[in-house]
Amino acid sequence: MTLIKMLNFDIMKKAIIILVFICLYTNANSQPIDTMFMKCQYKHKSTVQRRRGPMEEIDTMNLEIGKNISKFYSYHNYMVDSIRSNSDPSIWMFYKTTSNQYTLFLNYPKNKTTVYDNAMGTVTYFEYTEAFEIPKWTVHNETQTVLSHPCRKATCRFRGRDYEAWYAIDIPISRGPYKFSGLPGLILKIADTENLYSFECTGIEKVNAPMYKRYSKDVKTVRTTREEFISMNKKGYSNPTAALENMLKAVGAKNIDEIMKKFPDRSEVNYNPIELE
Repeated sequence: MTLIKMLNFDIMKKAIIILVFICLYTNANSQPIDTMFMKCQYKHKSTVQRRRGPMEEIDTMNLEIGKNISKFYSYHNYMVDSIRSNSDPSIWMFYKTTSNQYTLFLNYPKNKTTVYDNAMGTVTYFEYTEAFEIPKWTVHNETQTVLSHPCRKATCRFRGRDYEAWYAIDIPISRGPYKFSGLPGLILKIADTENLYSFECTGIEKVNAPMYKRYSKDVKTVRTTREEFISMNKKGYSNPTAALENMLKAVGAKNIDEIMKKFPDRSEVNYNPIELE
């Protein structure tokens, strides 16, 4: 074997080893956690209070329903992240995400809920588990039709807010948007009594596809608790100026003072999350 052939063979061996390592790493970070049989899309409206008045945000959310686990996340943010990962950073600002940075997993691990979220004023994603809490529902006689499905009314109080829900009588799946579950049918519509947070189903699709834990294998998470995460979030909302400066420092931005001048309106945002308790 000539020297050139030996070198080429050695390079090929190294390339194969690297390729195998990449494949193993990718597979380790993209192993399915369940098989979903249904995917639902919801229109989500939320209202936040600022000093200049209330601001409404509209988002498109996906609910993936598996044999054991359900996953809920912002489809809009998923698409924006996909575009950003395949485009020049100079145009990222034209593709804005919504405030719904969370991804929720019900019954993952078993009898638990896993929350994956970004705290206000940080570029870090946090992950914590909590009890899989099923609201205490009261079913009523009122009915209405949502997406051509006959629905029945149910009410509950969940983590500090009162809700009115409509679940499909003909879809016997005990799931719904966000952390709502426990009814004898799929929840197609739900809103709190102040109408600050609402979810309404806009589409249902039968599928047979793997469910993955996270759509981005490159994002690292920090384990925390629900209490610690809420504390960090409150701190960010109470001081937006410090929150913005911390984010700029975390990403290594230069000329931070000049950048801060471009965002003069950093008035405190009233911390009024979907969960008050």
